[in-house]
Amino acid sequence: MSKPADRAIAVIEPQMEGLFHAPFNAALLHAVMLAYPDSPISFQGFPEHCRIVRQILEQNTSIPAERIDWRVVPVPHAKSLPARWLETRRSIRQAASSADRVLFCSISRMQLLHLKNFLSARPQLQVRAVLHGDLDRILSKSKESFPSSLFSLERVLQMSHPSGLRYLLLGESIRQYIPEQFQKALATSSAMDHPYHFPAIQSKDHRPFVFGIFGNTGDGRMLEQVARRVKEIDPSVKFRLIGFLSNREAVERLRPFVEGVTDRPISRENFIAQAQEITHSLWLASPNSFQLRASGTFFDALAYGKPIVYTANPYIDFYFSLMPRIGYRCESLEHVPDMIVSIVRTETQMAYSEAQVAMQHLRDRFTPEQLAKTLPAKIGWHELNSSREAQH
Repeated sequence: MSKPADRAIAVIEPQMEGLFHAPFNAALLHAVMLAYPDSPISFQGFPEHCRIVRQILEQNTSIPAERIDWRVVPVPHAKSLPARWLETRRSIRQAASSADRVLFCSISRMQLLHLKNFLSARPQLQVRAVLHGDLDRILSKSKESFPSSLFSLERVLQMSHPSGLRYLLLGESIRQYIPEQFQKALATSSAMDHPYHFPAIQSKDHRPFVFGIFGNTGDGRMLEQVARRVKEIDPSVKFRLIGFLSNREAVERLRPFVEGVTDRPISRENFIAQAQEITHSLWLASPNSFQLRASGTFFDALAYGKPIVYTANPYIDFYFSLMPRIGYRCESLEHVPDMIVSIVRTETQMAYSEAQVAMQHLRDRFTPEQLAKTLPAKIGWHELNSSREAQH
């Protein structure tokens, strides 16, 4: 009989292709490798995704990637709902039974439905699933029609919960904001920090001021409102979009106020170059957003050491309360222009450098090395080992 520490672990990405979620999955896989040094570990995903995850892993750890059993699976080809239903059921059953201990890096609502059905009669299988941004769907009533309504996320979550399944939420604030009607459905979930591989922070003069916003800003209206107002007061302040907008009309509206606006995806090299050139990062969102989801653009700000100017929200507020020197909190969008003008007029190089130091300290919390120390408790497989040993 094998020791508990030697039981195999399968880490599985069941839905993301290419670069999507690859940095997260690589950091999570790294943390699993460190937390369970004696366990055989496999990673399953689509071809290009596996290649990128392995590349990121090799760039950020001295642990040989050969320690991982890389299991490449073909990209699903089913188009119709019945075909996707059958294909998803088959793939989830195969993945969930591929090891005694299985960790899904993400999971769709249809996949979760099939996973629950499969595990209901198999309590010996211990499966963990990371819930990403889709979780915030439960904050509003689903408007989907039949048959999609059969597997809406709120409906799937409230189905009978198998004993072998536990969810992982990407932040303590997310667990705190779970609506009352879903408390029972998510009672067995654990909160963990979002794992991340960070590049070294490059020290930078805080002048000239360039406020950058990462990723896709929707229709760009919040960014336009801020940039327009600031430039009315001080035209020398620069704004930059580090990403792209899919809305062509928004591109035209923003170009007079914001540099780098495009409707085409930019290369990773261009993204990094532009991120390193800004002095501060902007994070703009409507009130009450990011209650049940983590923010990737917050990690972009941390990754490049750019002090953040952000609109209050539960997710970033939690970390800001731990390390308030990382930037500037604004109660609402209306307060952001005045805050930027104040920064431009009063921020010293010393204050800027202190903010970068604070960001470095906060970043340590999210490293795979740090997460590996608490991951076994969050995942709870040690509880499984203890209960089995007690039975024998």
